[in-house]
Amino acid sequence: MLIDSHRAVFGDSLELLLADTSEAAAKALQAEKGGRVVSTQEACGADIVCTATPARVPVVKREWFQPGAHINAMGADAPGKQELDARLLTEGRVFIDDTEQALHSGEVNVPLHDGLLRPEQIAGTLGEVVSGKKPGRTSDAEITVFDSTGLALQDVALARALYDTALARGLGQPFDIVENG
Repeated sequence: MLIDSHRAVFGDSLELLLADTSEAAAKALQAEKGGRVVSTQEACGADIVCTATPARVPVVKREWFQPGAHINAMGADAPGKQELDARLLTEGRVFIDDTEQALHSGEVNVPLHDGLLRPEQIAGTLGEVVSGKKPGRTSDAEITVFDSTGLALQDVALARALYDTALARGLGQPFDIVENG
């Protein structure tokens, strides 16, 4: 779904780079979705990097990212999980989906526990950015991080946006979930 979502937004301009600690897993995803299998370091050179691992130690390093990169970190969904080098969080502009949930089990939980990150270093929530209450990226060179712990409300909003995009492009088929009658 994540890859399909990016394709819906970026269309043919999307270059899909796939990396995994298991080359076989990366190749299986490539067979299903296309793209190019690369090293994790090469993948981190992209403009947008999405991590979705069950890691308990960082799998990506700060020095692998270019100025202006954006990271969607989705794998840390329990206490002790961590995908990103803590320097990405301390040097980047970090946004979360829900404060309580992120502090407890998001990507920020380990650096906060270890004293490497302070709650006031978190720039805000995705909702605050979308509503205009807080700015997102403040410079072209800034690395931004979205620490997604997963909220059902955001899933519904994304599903609606994808549905509307598909309809506008003449893709898919509309249907009613609840019968009118």
